[in-house]
Amino acid sequence: MDGVKMNEDKSFIKLHRKMINWEWYKDYKIKDLFIHLLLKANWKDGKYQGHDIPRGSLVTGRKQLAEELNFSEQSIRTAIKRLKSTNEITVKTTKKFSIITIVNYEQYQEINQMPNQQLTNSQPTTNQQLTTIEEYKNIRNKEYIFISCCNKAEEIFGRTINSTEVNLIKEWLEEKNYSEELIKEAMRLTIVNGKKYFNYTTGILQNWEDRGFKSLEDIRQKENKKQEPVELFDCDWINEEEN
Repeated sequence: MDGVKMNEDKSFIKLHRKMINWEWYKDYKIKDLFIHLLLKANWKDGKYQGHDIPRGSLVTGRKQLAEELNFSEQSIRTAIKRLKSTNEITVKTTKKFSIITIVNYEQYQEINQMPNQQLTNSQPTTNQQLTTIEEYKNIRNKEYIFISCCNKAEEIFGRTINSTEVNLIKEWLEEKNYSEELIKEAMRLTIVNGKKYFNYTTGILQNWEDRGFKSLEDIRQKENKKQEPVELFDCDWINEEEN
């Protein structure tokens, strides 16, 4: 997925491209610290040594952050001060540690957002220019897959997809139950065959559905049972007019 960073714990965040317009973007220490805080923030409410650590907060300290980011403690202190000054974070200090809270964490965690242009239009403030996706035990959740497919569509077709196309992807996933890998492969084959429109992609997917293919592995297994490779699709009948 475009912009998704994954760690060993299989938790991930999504950085929207609009972040390049953030006022602290060119200050790499502030930017790195803020992204680091997003990566480490609790995705659900918790407790630590008698203190409530709500969703969007984390327990840390300047020395710990300096070690984790390989910055000096003074650099961390300055970066925290800057982030506090623009209301990106709040800091509650105890005798042993600090509790840092990301002010607009719930907005960053919005997952029912339209990708790229649609998402940009729905984020009017600087603090909404960074969107993260909440950790899930099931990493292949439907919302993640939906966003991933929309981003892949824009990458493959080389343009911003419109609302009709966004809804079509949602239909493929939710109503047709097409797999993510089949959707992405069908979009790729659309361009490979010199086509530009989603109705050709729909034809490829429908053809695979009619033949009982639910994954690329199904296609490979079918090919292995025959001496001659099975055709991936036959969509000459498709109306190629733009949606």
